[in-house]
Formats: sequence, C-alpha cells, structure tokens
Amino acid sequence: MKRTAFLFLLICILLLAACGSANTGVIESEEPAAAETSEPIPTPTPVPELTFPDGSVHSAEETTLDLTALTHADVAETAALLAQMPELKEIDLGSDGAWVEKEEEREELNAITSQVERPETAARDLTWDDLLQLQEAAPDAELLYRFVFYGRYLTTWDEEMDLNHSVMTDEGAAVRKILPLMKRCTLLDMDSCGVSNESMAEIRDAWPEMNVVWRIWFANGYFTVRTDIEMLWCANFYPFMTSEFTQDLKYCTKLKYLDLGHCLELHDWDFIRYMPDLEVLIITASGWENLDMLENCTKLEFLEVPPMSHTYVDLRPLEKLTNLEYLNICGIGQSDGWEVLLNMTKLKRLWIGLWTAQSFPEGAIEQIYAALPDTEINVTEQMAAVGSWRVNPDGSVPERYLLLREQFDYDHWQDHAPYAYNDPLYKAPWERRS
Repeated sequence: MKRTAFLFLLICILLLAACGSANTGVIESEEPAAAETSEPIPTPTPVPELTFPDGSVHSAEETTLDLTALTHADVAETAALLAQMPELKEIDLGSDGAWVEKEEEREELNAITSQVERPETAARDLTWDDLLQLQEAAPDAELLYRFVFYGRYLTTWDEEMDLNHSVMTDEGAAVRKILPLMKRCTLLDMDSCGVSNESMAEIRDAWPEMNVVWRIWFANGYFTVRTDIEMLWCANFYPFMTSEFTQDLKYCTKLKYLDLGHCLELHDWDFIRYMPDLEVLIITASGWENLDMLENCTKLEFLEVPPMSHTYVDLRPLEKLTNLEYLNICGIGQSDGWEVLLNMTKLKRLWIGLWTAQSFPEGAIEQIYAALPDTEINVTEQMAAVGSWRVNPDGSVPERYLLLREQFDYDHWQDHAPYAYNDPLYKAPWERRS
C-alpha cells in the first residue's frame, strides 16, 4: 500500500513538472514575436560634403569658414555653396592686400590713400558687389574683411566707421555698399565729407540702428554743428538766424536742449518737427507765428514761448505735451485752446501772466487752479520770461533756472556758440589741404 501511494505521488510530481515546462515554452515563444513587431532603428542621414573652387572640402554643418584665398572669378560658385551651409556664423575673407597690421607702415600709406576710395596698393580683386553676393548667400553669417577706405584701416567687424574729412565725390555711394557688411557698426562719422545733407539723411534713414553723423552749416554759413549734438544755444543772433538759412537744423534730430530766443527774423520753425527728443525749448520773443511745430514734441519738460508782441496764439498744438513741468505762455494777446492746460497734471510751474489770463474766457482761470492744485500758477506777471519766472520774491534763483543755466552753460556761451572754430572736429579749408 505504501509503495502504491509513493508511486502515485511520484507520477503527480512528474505531471506537474511537465505542465511547468509547457508554460515556460509558451512564454519563450511569445517574446520573439513581440520583437518582430518593433520599429527598426533609422539609419542616420550622412552630412553632405561640399568641394570649394580651391579644392578644399567642407561639411555643410560647419559654422566657420576660411575664404582668405577667394578670387573674383570664384565668387559665384562659392556663393552657391554657402547657400547650402545654414549653420555658418563666421567667414574670414582676409584682406584687400593694402591692409597692414603695423601702425608705422600704415602712416606711410595714409598720405597716399587718404583721398581715394580704394588704394592702388590693394592686391585683391574682390569687389564690394562680390562681398554683398557672399553676404546674401549666407545672411546669418558675419563676414570678416580687412580693407583700406579713404586712408582708414577698417574691418567689417568694427563698431565704429570714422570717415570724417574724407573728401567724397560719389554722394556716399561706396559707403552705402559697405554698410550692409558692417553688422557690428553703431557709429558712422562722415563729418565734412562733401556728401549732401539729403544723401546723408537717406543713409541715416536706411540704417536707423546706426548713429550716422555729419556736419551742417546754417545762419548763412556763419554757424556749423555736427548732427549728433544734444544742446544748441543760438539766441540773439537775429541778423543771421532767418528762415532761409536755418532749415538744415532739421537734421539735428538728437537735440534735447534748444535755445533760439530773440531770433526776430526767424518765422519758419518747421525744423522743430524733426526733433522728437526735445526736453527744453526756449523761443521767447522770436519770430514764430504759431505753435504747430510742437505737436509731437511730447518729451518736452520745459517750454518758454512768450511772443515778441501781444498776438493771437492757438494753444491746441500743445495738447499732447502732458510731460511739461515748466510752462511760460506770458504775453499772449488773444488765444484759443486754453483747455489743454487742464491735462498738464505734471506742471510744477505755470506762468500764464496778466495779459494771457485776460485773454482767457470767464471762469477759465478758476478751472485751471482746480485742475492743477499742486502747480505754482502765476497770472499777474507782466515781464514774460524775466521777473519772477527767473527770480523768486525773496531774491533767490529758482532751482529749475539754475539747472537751465547748467544745461545751456550760459556762463560760458562763447565757448559753445555754434561758431565753426568751437567744434573740435572742424577744420578750415587751409587746414584740410595741409
């Protein structure tokens, strides 16, 4: 009996083992089937290799490239290859052959090349059009090219392009071709280069991110300034400051402080429309006939406009000048648009004066006081731009007028009046010839 039980137990164990083996076999047979349905690993696409005219081979993914041996004959083929290299960031084009590293050698060449666009010693046959073609083919890359231009040693990576007093006869055409290559340049100085104001303004407008500077002459040729000035004091020069000889002031678009008081013969003030950064303007007792030119001078903080005589003035052009802190409109005979004063809530001082106040309709002054409770308002002054405007009742000088004297440096006006000899970059004709 025991032997029979033992045999029965052994048979059960063998049957269980056989079942386990069968189950394991099923699992093992399913795994290869799952592997067969997985996605195949893609084969990497090979990076194209480009063969350049000089025989050099470059990957299409390169970020820098040496083309210092490139010639004019190979520019078109090279440009086509550059268009296939989207990762390019820098291309070294070497130099024009006249460019030298040593300062002492440069001095010897300067005298020879200072009056010509490209010196005869340039050994490279690349043209500006060639460089532009390469730049267009690789618009995201910076081209490094070293060249001599009117005796100046420059590179296309320079941040400044100083060409002042280089005499040009092409209205700046060569400069226009170079500028698209000067991606890092923030200053172009063309003081006294002989290029017309109109052409210089076109260059400035074409590259608004660049500070383009040149020289203008005005007041019948008696005065001169550079177009990047921020302060101009030219008051009391009424014999020379006429409408005919002042319109070129419109090119001084960076002016912040302008005093043209007592310019009696100046009637056309349209040039002020081109000065959006003006913060201080004084045109007291000058020949202006309306204030239309101030419509968009919204940065004005100080404005002094008492007229030469009691005349009609429309104040509505001042509507957008809500940043004003100091305003003097004394001496007006009749007016319209007094309501614009109600929105000038930043005003610290408002000199309306007796005659101007009398020209306002009944109740207007009371409304102004109510709208500007924190403003010092004067409706009794008769002396326009003097009197209490510049001297407090206790004899002290108002803080703002002290700052004004500092901004215009009134105490040393002879040193910064727009006489040509006051400008450090000005050179008289006899100096330029030497």
